Amino acid sequence: MSGPFHSPYTASALASERRTRLRRLRTAGAAVLAAAVVAVGILGLRSGGDDVEPERRPVAVRQAPDDIRETVEKAPESPEGGRSLYLVEKIKTVGRNISSIGTWATEKVFAKGVGDYVQGFTQHGDKSKELYKLDFPAPLCAVTRHVSVAGWTAVAYPGQSPDPDENPTSTAMSLPCDRLAVFDVDTGRKRWDVRLPGDGSATSVNVTMTNGAVLVTWGQGSAAYDMTTGKRLWADTTPSACEDSGFAGGRGLIALQRCGDSGDPEFRVEKVDARTGKSQWTYKVATGVNEVYLISSEPAVIAVMAGGYAVTDLISLDDRGKARASIQPNRDHQVINCSETFNAVVETCSTIVVGKERLYITTDDDIVAYDLGTGRTVFKFDSIPGRRMYPLRMSGGELIAYREAGNLSPAAVVSLDPVSRKETLLLLIGGILDLGAVGDPTEDDIIYEHGRIYFATETLYGPSDKGEVGEETTVAIGYESVALDRR
Repeated sequence: MSGPFHSPYTASALASERRTRLRRLRTAGAAVLAAAVVAVGILGLRSGGDDVEPERRPVAVRQAPDDIRETVEKAPESPEGGRSLYLVEKIKTVGRNISSIGTWATEKVFAKGVGDYVQGFTQHGDKSKELYKLDFPAPLCAVTRHVSVAGWTAVAYPGQSPDPDENPTSTAMSLPCDRLAVFDVDTGRKRWDVRLPGDGSATSVNVTMTNGAVLVTWGQGSAAYDMTTGKRLWADTTPSACEDSGFAGGRGLIALQRCGDSGDPEFRVEKVDARTGKSQWTYKVATGVNEVYLISSEPAVIAVMAGGYAVTDLISLDDRGKARASIQPNRDHQVINCSETFNAVVETCSTIVVGKERLYITTDDDIVAYDLGTGRTVFKFDSIPGRRMYPLRMSGGELIAYREAGNLSPAAVVSLDPVSRKETLLLLIGGILDLGAVGDPTEDDIIYEHGRIYFATETLYGPSDKGEVGEETTVAIGYESVALDRR
């Protein structure tokens, strides 16, 4: 990689922020507080039982090019894995860091956002090569993890470059994040690029996609664009007592609004028609909640913080915006990672995956499945003792999960069947993993797509002293089946 972007944040500031976030998570037991949200109509957690219809088995769904892809993975000819991608960066300036948001993959290409550009790479071990470099005038300020069937994704960025003669700490963060672009992950070509009807800071802008549309919010307003043409569908820039905090996309679209006093806010969750912007239902979150996270749009699931810095309840909503059930995670053993520094509070709960009827959460030695209609624990997928498993995404009706390596056992990607409770090995990563600083599922991007797993960082930390200048920093690492490499 070339041309590192120097973040406006110093190494010490980012490191301090990272330590603060980790301390908050640890203080919360790396999980959640036991306090319950007192809300009318929310059901308490009930344990036991497996009396609901199981998830459907993996089935490939016919989709349009501008639908959000729902890849159904198949077991490879051989699960034996080898490294397919290895990207590093040398940061030469002491105290400077690189914002590295955005990680995407298709069957052909891996793409990574690094500061003010996106690079696309082929994948096959030492033969990996750069296909393109898509430059922007300033660092990306918001991205979406969603990719369309045709391989398109969206990013937001400032339309003007930072002043090189000014202090980067004061200039880069003051730039308005006022542009939205959709590009092809396979080619690096922009399909369209527009100026937003409003703008926000790098910390307030949120971008997502749902079938046929791209949505963006910037705190004081929101807008939607046709994914294929870039034509604006609607915009809401009228001042209101409730500000848009973000959208969660995918199969559906829900919005989070923060209302009233910033010190004692009230929250609303709305289901929104992506083509018109009209609200289809509104769920008012109980008072006394500190923060709300949008986990899934369809089925609609939110997480709330009722005191402290940890999620206390996971709430499923029905198709009328009424609470179906409330799940209160185990405060000592379950990992609920929703807080993301400098990002909107949507689609960031990396250790939770939502299927059509179930919600999956990481625990110490297994993944627990909860029924979204009752809040009950349905069953568990057991891992190997001492090797935590993390749910990554759904593949049809099955769950894709990553299992950490042990002292004498390799890491693995597995497919978990909720119907038979059987585990299918998809990828076995043997030997010593060279993940470096990108292997923490609660801090970094981990995606599995078309038989490959990728680990990528969201922030590249620069050297803290001159003795570290020139050392390589890991950006991303990928692994694939040796059967793929032989094609």
